[in-house]
Amino acid sequence: EKIYQKAVSSGRLCLRKAVDALLGEKVKHVLIVSGFFVLHDRGGQAPNGSRGSCETDGPLGALAILRALAKRGVRASLFCDEHNGPVLKKAYDSMMAHYADFDAETHGALQKFSCCLPAIGDSPAGASAAMLETYREKAYGGGSCTALQDRWTLLAHRLGDVLETEVDALVALERLGAPYRNIRGIDKALTQSLSISSSLFSTGMGEEIRNRVRSYAAEHKYKPDVRENLCRIAKVSPKAVSLGIGDGGNEVGMGVVVAIPGVPQLSPGDEFAALSTNGCYRACDHLILGTVSNWAGSAFESAADVLYPLLPKESKEGSWTPADLEEKLLRSIMAAPTFAVDGKYNDRLQSVD
Repeated sequence: EKIYQKAVSSGRLCLRKAVDALLGEKVKHVLIVSGFFVLHDRGGQAPNGSRGSCETDGPLGALAILRALAKRGVRASLFCDEHNGPVLKKAYDSMMAHYADFDAETHGALQKFSCCLPAIGDSPAGASAAMLETYREKAYGGGSCTALQDRWTLLAHRLGDVLETEVDALVALERLGAPYRNIRGIDKALTQSLSISSSLFSTGMGEEIRNRVRSYAAEHKYKPDVRENLCRIAKVSPKAVSLGIGDGGNEVGMGVVVAIPGVPQLSPGDEFAALSTNGCYRACDHLILGTVSNWAGSAFESAADVLYPLLPKESKEGSWTPADLEEKLLRSIMAAPTFAVDGKYNDRLQSVD
C-alpha cells in the first residue's frame, strides 16, 4: 500500500491504459509469465533437487488475465518453467474442467484462444559446449558469458521452440526479477527458472538505483541489442508491449516505481527487506499494483468486463460465483502432488499472502 500511494502520486499507474493496451485490437498474442518458487518441506521438488513449489499468489491472477484475453479473441499462452510449471498447469487444467462443467461457451473460447505451454528449463544440462558457443554468438556476439547469461540464452531458445506464433505482448504477474532477491532480501537466482520473465523486459533506470542497474547490466552484457537478440530467439517481438503486476517491489516490472524518491526505503516491516535491497531493476510499459498480485489480476479481468463487455450468454453461472472458482483452484494447487504454498507463511492452508 505504501508503494501504491507513492506510485499513484507520481502518475505511474493506470488500470484502464493497461487493459486498453492488451485489448485495443492491436495485440494478437500475449505471453503470460507467473510463478514464484518457494523452498519448503511440505512436498514437491524441482528438477534441480530443490524441495518446494510455486507460491499461491500468482497463478490465479495469471489465469484471470488469460480469461479476460481469450474470451475476447486474443491469443494467450501461459508460460511454464520446470519449477513453477506443475502448479500453473494444475491451475489451468482445473479451470478448464470447471468451465467444461459450467460454461460451455467460455470453455470453447479458452480452448481456441489459450494454452498452457510445455514446461521448459534454463539448465545447461544436456547442452553441449558447441551448442552454448553458438547460442552465445547469436545473443551476445560470442565471448565468455556468466552463468546467468547462459540461462537467459538457453531459455530463450527453448521458448522459441514451444511457441507456435510470435508474441507481441508480455505479462509478468508476481514473477521475481533481477536482482532476484525475495521479500527477506535473500538471493534466489540459483533456485528458480527466472530468465524469460526478466531478460525480455527492459531495464529500469531510476536515479536512486541507476548505478546498481548499470553495474548489473555491465556484468551480464545486458544492452538493448542483446535484449532484441534474446527476444527474436524466443519468438517475442522486441517491440512487444509489456505489463507488470506486483505487490512487494521485487517483481518484474516494478523498476517503474522502485526508484521513486522515498520508495527504496520502504519495507513490509519485521524481518522483511527494504526495496533498496530487493527492488526489481526491470521496467515495463504498464504497471498494476495490488496488495496481493492475484487481486490485481482479478482487477484486470473485472476492468475488461466493464471496458470491453461481452454479449450475455447461457451458462450455469447461477450455480457458482467467481469466488467459488477462486477457492476451487486454490484447493487444487495446494493439494498433492503440486503442493503450492502461501509465500509468506508456508504452513497455512487455503491461504494467499
